[in-house]
Amino acid sequence: MSKDNDSRDSISFPHKEKKRAERIAALLRLSDWPHAFGIGLHFAEKHAEASVIGRTEMLACTPKLAEMIENNREFIAALCEEGVVEWLTPFVLAKSKQSNQPTPDTTQP
Repeated sequence: MSKDNDSRDSISFPHKEKKRAERIAALLRLSDWPHAFGIGLHFAEKHAEASVIGRTEMLACTPKLAEMIENNREFIAALCEEGVVEWLTPFVLAKSKQSNQPTPDTTQP
């Protein structure tokens, strides 16, 4: 008969690292600080898997941005084509500068 595959192992780490895990758990509203290590391992695993296939960058974004990317895959893929960002950059930066300018007050005589 085989042993239980879900047996527990243990590790030790400095108290400073436990404090970091507690802070992560509080910020992410996790049930307990050991859960922070599980999430850390999840992200490390995803990064390692991406690294093996040459996709070494892992990004985090807001839920709104993630939804926009998810719902506009063809548009995002087109933006990622070679030269597109370089071509669009001057237009986007000009638009950004325009929107950051104060609007003139046309209500004054």
